Amino acid sequence: MKRVIVLLMIGLQLVIASVAQAEEKPKVIRILFASTQFATQHAYNATQNYIVNNSLLQKEFEKDGIKVDISYIKAAGPGINEALAAGLGDFAPYGDFPRIVSKAAGLKTLHILGNEKGTNIYILALPKLHLKSFKELKGKKIALWRGTANETAFLKMLQTNGLTEKDVIIRNMGGNDGLAALSAGFIDALVSSADRPLVDQGLAVLLADNRDLRTYPLDDHFTSDLSVMEDFARKYPDITKRVVKVFIKADYWASQEKNREEVLQTLVQAGYKYKYQKEDYQNANLKQIFNPLLDQASYKHFQGLIDYCYNRKLIRNKFDVNKWFDKSFSEAALKELGLENYWTQK
Repeated sequence: MKRVIVLLMIGLQLVIASVAQAEEKPKVIRILFASTQFATQHAYNATQNYIVNNSLLQKEFEKDGIKVDISYIKAAGPGINEALAAGLGDFAPYGDFPRIVSKAAGLKTLHILGNEKGTNIYILALPKLHLKSFKELKGKKIALWRGTANETAFLKMLQTNGLTEKDVIIRNMGGNDGLAALSAGFIDALVSSADRPLVDQGLAVLLADNRDLRTYPLDDHFTSDLSVMEDFARKYPDITKRVVKVFIKADYWASQEKNREEVLQTLVQAGYKYKYQKEDYQNANLKQIFNPLLDQASYKHFQGLIDYCYNRKLIRNKFDVNKWFDKSFSEAALKELGLENYWTQK
């Protein structure tokens, strides 16, 4: 009899522990977005702004009593890396290069979702230099925000044009600092996003960009993807899947041609100029750009970028992409949304 009672008590304790574990939820989910240089309370990405504008994360977790805390990081990818390393965030969608840098340095993150692929970069130059081609940047002083995804995209542009980093003089400047330096003539050129306020003011001209996929393949452009801290994902797998689900909903919205104009307006609300965003997305395949799949093309992109960075001493250590990628959350979310066949695996 005593043995039966003991077994029942052990069984009850296991059930209680199991239920407690199943019901365990975080009090807050902390999301880090890289802000634009024009509006510090807006993200640089259309889908991220769509999530915020429609309170999608808050609506997803309000019944659970879970607070969603969104922070905007002015220092872009490097700033997000610092915040994650300091334990100030759980999730962050941001550029491929800074994510690789942090992982190679030992930050325990998981790569759980794609977000936006094929982001373009633009090269602005001083009008008085009368530069006619990208190759004429040789020997010139160029502002480039080191540590951001723009860095590797620009280095690949150099390579495509027969130049190396040693052929130019790179000044580590980003955002408004770079704009100010170019307008003052302290530098000759600037690696920029699609928006070009100095061109509107007559203080710069557009020299080049990497929009032509025949010259600059999609894989040479940078991507924005979703990372989660490994401890959070292991402790709260269902919550992680639900966060992923929200981001997939945003990608689905942005990927539809009927929403192209709304995508552009979302970026305008974040401080970008309509004419430049329209030009940036002109002829772009939205379904290809806003693609959350962690498919073979995504694996290939990141493995290739890791090798590229390691060979150029941009990172000190390599790491296993297969162990970094975790498709379990996105696969479950895609199935729940009925979107497992919407995007084409590549």
